[in-house]
Amino acid sequence: MAELVTLAPQTLGGLRRRFAFDTRLTQIPGVFDALSKLQREAGLLVCGPETALYRMDGSEIEVTVGVPMDEMFPGFEAYEVPGTRALLHRHRGPFAGLPEVYPALHAAAAEQGLTPTGLAREVYRIIARNDARNVCDVYLDIE
Repeated sequence: MAELVTLAPQTLGGLRRRFAFDTRLTQIPGVFDALSKLQREAGLLVCGPETALYRMDGSEIEVTVGVPMDEMFPGFEAYEVPGTRALLHRHRGPFAGLPEVYPALHAAAAEQGLTPTGLAREVYRIIARNDARNVCDVYLDIE
């Protein structure tokens, strides 16, 4: 069940990539790998939670991956993420199931008469060796 929440604005430090929407499932892991490399190079052991922002642009998708930061480290770009209202679904289990969350969030928005902005967020709360223990908050921003 989707819950309507209010998200505060925040500053993420990370990186942004664009690629064809059809290649997203093979391309997105590489964006996270690049963020992990940035963190290691900056001498950060743990920084998070990791957040991914997804915006469709025609047949392309723009992916911004970052971590909350109030001070930028070398190699990180700053991204201001606006505060907003969003529908939230907490996903538990393998991240391979995340694509299935989006149709349900869009259906919940339609049922409630809400209009998505086109921005979706995934906040990775727990990334476990046993992927059945993963926790990811999936947000669909609402106008």
